Amino acid sequence: MTNVEADILSTPAILRQVVERVGASRIGLDGPTVFLGCGSSNCVGIAMAALYEAVRGFPAQAILPSDYAPRPGWTHVAISRTGKTTELLEAMARARESGARVLLLAGDLGSPAEALAAETLPLEFAPEQGIIQTRFISAAVLAIRLLIGGAALPPDDLPDRLDRELSVFDPSPLLGLARTVFLGRGWRYGLAVGAALHQQETALGVPSAFQTLDYRHGPIACADERTLVWSFDAPHDAAGAAVLDDVRATGATVTQANGDPQIALALAQMLAVRLARVHGIDTEAPRNLSRAIVLPISEPALGAR
Repeated sequence: MTNVEADILSTPAILRQVVERVGASRIGLDGPTVFLGCGSSNCVGIAMAALYEAVRGFPAQAILPSDYAPRPGWTHVAISRTGKTTELLEAMARARESGARVLLLAGDLGSPAEALAAETLPLEFAPEQGIIQTRFISAAVLAIRLLIGGAALPPDDLPDRLDRELSVFDPSPLLGLARTVFLGRGWRYGLAVGAALHQQETALGVPSAFQTLDYRHGPIACADERTLVWSFDAPHDAAGAAVLDDVRATGATVTQANGDPQIALALAQMLAVRLARVHGIDTEAPRNLSRAIVLPISEPALGAR
């Protein structure tokens, strides 16, 4: 078993720790909110901005730190496994200089990002053994769902459900398909983007992610019997189900989330690991990747604008 696979299988235990950590925290979310993160953390931000806006009714936006412009008066939630990514540090510094409230969800304790945050929710138990992010992403998603509260709350037995699903998941019938497309509506779209990124990093494929209804506006032309369409939408979503009916008519194979979409996210990660194994790809040494992107910018310059 590879470290990446072991990380995914440990996700249920990590989620149990997240529930305890957030329950003991006094951090709260309120008002217009920006979610800042790079790579997989940006995917978390895309999902959580949509969920926060839908549940709490405040404006929310996911912004890549390299494209960030200060939003005084907005709460800023920075998401980072290492807390060392240069673009994120620069955006956090600019947000703090504008007088904005800056919160941090971080995997590594005592990171440079922690020094720039007014409040930190540490998830030091969540980072992976390897480079590719899996369980930290699941932990960050769950933590923010719990902070949002209300309709964003997952089922109490989510870790147990995920444990059961991981134990019986067999992706073998899906491994011979030529391409993968991930679909999702609302906050589930961010999870679809995250699943596509993970498969690209892990199995070196070129998967796609689309908002479910928009998939009919062009991309469905590429669907055929060699295509896997993996939907994060709930089965009772009538509009999404209609799109999947159109997809099935192309001959494509459809897999749909059954239960909480965080379960589907972990299963999609496991699918990527198995695809990598089929193609002889070493997930322990992912090509061209590192745990954090640290650019040659001196620390005093982080807040200079």
